[in-house]
Amino acid sequence: MKPIHWALGLTMSAIAACGPRQAQPLTAFDGRLTDWAQQLLIDSPELASQAGVSPEDTGGPYNDRLDDRSLMAVEARRGAALRRYAELRGLDEASIRDADRVTYATLSAQFANAAAGAAFDYGNFSALGGIQPYVLNQLDSAFLTLPSFFDERHDVQTPADAEAFLRRLRAAADAIDQETERARLDAQSGVRPPLFVMDTTLSMLQGVLQQPAVAQPYVVSLRRKLDALLAAAPETARPELERRNLAFIARAEAIVRDHVLPAHARAAAFLRADRVNATDAPSVSRLPRGAEFYAAALKIETTTNLTPDEIHAIGLRRVAALTSQLDIALRRIGLTQGPVGARLTQMTADPRYAYPDSDEGRAQLIADVQARVNRVMERAPQWFGRLPRAPLEVRRVPVFAEAGSPGAYYSPPSLDGAQPGIYYINLRNLGEMTRIDLPTQDFHEAVPGHHFQIALAQEITDAPLLTRLISFNAYSEGWGLYAEELGDELGFYDGDAVGRIGYLRWQLWRAARLVVDTGLHAKDWSRQQAIDYLIGVTGDAPGVIVTEVDRYIVWPGQACGYELGRREISRLREMARNELGPDFDLRAFHDTVLLSGEVPLSVLEGLVRDWIPEQRRAGQRD
Repeated sequence: MKPIHWALGLTMSAIAACGPRQAQPLTAFDGRLTDWAQQLLIDSPELASQAGVSPEDTGGPYNDRLDDRSLMAVEARRGAALRRYAELRGLDEASIRDADRVTYATLSAQFANAAAGAAFDYGNFSALGGIQPYVLNQLDSAFLTLPSFFDERHDVQTPADAEAFLRRLRAAADAIDQETERARLDAQSGVRPPLFVMDTTLSMLQGVLQQPAVAQPYVVSLRRKLDALLAAAPETARPELERRNLAFIARAEAIVRDHVLPAHARAAAFLRADRVNATDAPSVSRLPRGAEFYAAALKIETTTNLTPDEIHAIGLRRVAALTSQLDIALRRIGLTQGPVGARLTQMTADPRYAYPDSDEGRAQLIADVQARVNRVMERAPQWFGRLPRAPLEVRRVPVFAEAGSPGAYYSPPSLDGAQPGIYYINLRNLGEMTRIDLPTQDFHEAVPGHHFQIALAQEITDAPLLTRLISFNAYSEGWGLYAEELGDELGFYDGDAVGRIGYLRWQLWRAARLVVDTGLHAKDWSRQQAIDYLIGVTGDAPGVIVTEVDRYIVWPGQACGYELGRREISRLREMARNELGPDFDLRAFHDTVLLSGEVPLSVLEGLVRDWIPEQRRAGQRD
């Protein structure tokens, strides 16, 4: 999956042969695009840092500020989302240039979804359209996302950068307090997470509080950045630089000790006091307008109009088909007895497929992942017309975030090229990260999955800045799942029967998510019912399954985007192949899908339909 705290995408405004966008006269639509982008960036210094945009794009310096997470600020974002949608609808659609049709259609879907999400006055609301019901949770609350943000996205190259880091660090305490206050207000309206989510979140907060200030990720990150500056400095300048660095570190420790950790303690105190009011009911349907909330979340996350019942049925059919394939694959390696899920459980527990749960085992796992990434990159020109220029790094999920994080996720490169794409792997328990599943995870999160999709889109430099800031879950996660399927089609599992079983199980997981997500939020499933279903179907490690189920509970609808997006990309490829026959070119198809950036699935269909006659003409010329 993509990062849980930020997701950057890109849509292309002009893929027709009409020349670069900047060579055309400016229109009212161009002006709106500029205004809307600046509004989003001014409102979110963290988005500006994530994107790596210039201060000119945000109306001034931003690297000493964090996002305002107060109730007033969130309400203002909801109002701004409604206003942007009204402004877009107020434009004369007939005046939109042909070269801007893709951008207009993309923004129409994104702004409509954001306006629908703005109708709910509780939980988290992203100006880019996402909604989640619970402010404090185990997945992406500020106390979890900010340490990684400081480490990955706040560059320290000068003393001024270090000063900005410290001002931001002081603001981290305010951000945590603001979320705690919003969670308190939501609880007064009956909106609180289930008891087990509260307890996991409380445990994570207490884990942070057990570490002294000197060992906190903020301080460790700043020290590492300052040490790098010291190592690069001339010998004669080092004594003074070292003295200044020590002063910066001392100030960071004081801020963490006196402000940031007390904010964690206040959040923990609130959860301890409020947990007596919580229940184990997992569904958002119990919340105010809960069924409407889930319907809005599904539309945002899937960019379809499918109902929960329709999605549930699609999931059940896909689970049945993949279970049949897995039965055959398991028999080929001698696992013939019992249900498929039970045989997968047996396989998962087999020590032959596990990495040693040690530093050496973790190092070997990272080395194996890097080798697979290298192998894909060597062969990728056979299947893609354009490869990303941005480098990719493989890293471990920070230890402080391991408990609530998924097995892996991708963090995109910055738009300015200063930060690479990062493939994060969760190494909390190597029993959950086996040789069975790891290759498929690599294809999804790294190459040719999210890194190809996001980095390539960000390298389309003539697209409007606004379109680089928006994202569509079904498109991006659908591509990641399609990339797994592509790996199988292109022979990466030839001679690796175990790895192919892992691939099929990952496909099965995404199908089962359709069943479980809709089961939890639309069919009154209990948490245990969801856990039992996934254990029975996937045979995966219980720790993985519990983490996943709890993720679906606090992020309704998101898990449905994977399979629905894959289905659409695969359907469009087969449609194009059937219409083009011998003129079908897989490289050109992939470029068509990827080089327009993240778009709703309906817009993607239009792009492919427009490409088919172009490709047919190209084939006739050849």
